[in-house]
Amino acid sequence: MKYSTSFIIGVEQFALNEGFCVPVTVDFHKAPHMLIAAPSGSGKTYALRYIMKQLRGRGIVYLCDFKGADFFGLQGCPRYYKHFAVSDGLNEVYGILQSRMEEPQAQNKPIYLVFDEWTGFVNSLPKKDQCEYQCKLSSILMLGRGVGVFVILSLQRADSTNFMNGARDNFGNALGLGRLSRESARMLFPDDTDMIQPKPRGKGYLRTDGRDLTEVVIPQIRDLNKTEQLIKQLLTF
Repeated sequence: MKYSTSFIIGVEQFALNEGFCVPVTVDFHKAPHMLIAAPSGSGKTYALRYIMKQLRGRGIVYLCDFKGADFFGLQGCPRYYKHFAVSDGLNEVYGILQSRMEEPQAQNKPIYLVFDEWTGFVNSLPKKDQCEYQCKLSSILMLGRGVGVFVILSLQRADSTNFMNGARDNFGNALGLGRLSRESARMLFPDDTDMIQPKPRGKGYLRTDGRDLTEVVIPQIRDLNKTEQLIKQLLTF
């Protein structure tokens, strides 16, 4: 069975200005993994919800929620991890990566590690443990595409100190939302920093596989309760 690894991030701002609704889609088989960076209150969690509801029926999702606040309603779901239990979620996905590499198959059901507030988690750890988990994330980023294991990671600043050397470059997609500082813009979009302008909540820029920046708007989720139920099913079955 062939699984789709493409989903909609948002709609094009330029087309929206002209009265058209043009979806912006990414495909993890072509450009794996996604880094989402935005200051607090800029819509990171909302964007994660919008993405996750599309993954139902397309793969298995592990949600690591370090703050344990924005996804509070998902407590009790088997693949929801909060606070320091997020390390268990990362270890589980890392173990799947190792198993799939040892016993390759022609087609693997996609696995998605969705990690909210990676920086907070890393900075809460002793130095030795920081290196351990940064190394595991780096392995998933470098090797995951070939065995269908992908990462969607959010943080407030995409500082390189929170990753192993060069690991950040393995994110095929970078999404920056809201009022990005110049330093944050430089980390996400080093070749286009001067183009980045402050945006309101839910709006920003997407870079996919080194191509030109696209201004995007995260669409409104019309039924948050239904979305919450879909995500609960996604993390349970």
